[in-house]
Amino acid sequence: MGGCETGISVKNKKGKKYKIILIGILFVLTLRLSFMNNKADGGFTTYKKENETVTARNFNSSIRIMAEMENEMAKAKVLSDDQKKSYMELYPDMYVESIKPVILLEEKKVAYLSFDDGPSHITSDILRTLADYDAKATFFVLGCTITKEGEECLKAMVEQGHTIGIHTYSHNYKNIYSSVEAFLNDFYQDYLLIYETTGVKVNIFRFPWGSYNSYNKYIRDELIAEMERRGFTYYDWNVSAEDSVGCPTEYRIKCNIMNELDKFNNPIILMHDSAVNRLTAKTLPDILKSIIDKGYDFDTLDHREPYQFGGK
Repeated sequence: MGGCETGISVKNKKGKKYKIILIGILFVLTLRLSFMNNKADGGFTTYKKENETVTARNFNSSIRIMAEMENEMAKAKVLSDDQKKSYMELYPDMYVESIKPVILLEEKKVAYLSFDDGPSHITSDILRTLADYDAKATFFVLGCTITKEGEECLKAMVEQGHTIGIHTYSHNYKNIYSSVEAFLNDFYQDYLLIYETTGVKVNIFRFPWGSYNSYNKYIRDELIAEMERRGFTYYDWNVSAEDSVGCPTEYRIKCNIMNELDKFNNPIILMHDSAVNRLTAKTLPDILKSIIDKGYDFDTLDHREPYQFGGK
């Protein structure tokens, strides 16, 4: 009986091994095909976007197939029983298609506005200002702040072409960073609420206090690996308004942004739209005008390559 069980175990291991090899071969063949196609057509394409010519990588059919395969392989990654974690079985509906950002090849200045900790009663003012300046932004929202008014703001974000990201449900570091399972439990509440309100399956998020902080250091690598396995992409920032630190003035909020802006062609600007950030909403028109005067356009983060602390 013991010998029979050993034989079955060896057979299963060989089967898994051959499956992994086969997937690897298919991946290499797809990669070579995409390279040959790119080489044949130059790998690039030019298209019109709002009366201006933008040169971008030609995401032809073979590259799309390869990207889809990578995503599926990540979801169906073969793990031995001792490698599997119980939280991997949680929320089987919380898997998303990874973002495929357009990589701009020409030198172009694009600013990525991002707002954390909303929605709140000032979010509608921010949305009106963004519309006035034809500026797109990314909102990393908290589920615990979503009221009936907040639900309307989320719908308006989608209708106006902004992008919604997840900033967890509670923003409670003692809870969300106590374990990977606790983070997923909290995250799923926000994910589900946004989906039920807007019909959008959000695939980007921002860690409260950024991806590298003193609260998540014990689970950071494991947590990042699990979120990426599920298809989610996280974004940090490289320019901060410091509008949630101390008691900033309108002048200081603007200066904090403008003093750092020119260090980057593609700055990710951190601001907040929680109820206490009324000065951010008040000074936003002046901020947007100053950014435009410096030659920047605006876009949402899901169109940008990820920027992540720690060189990730």
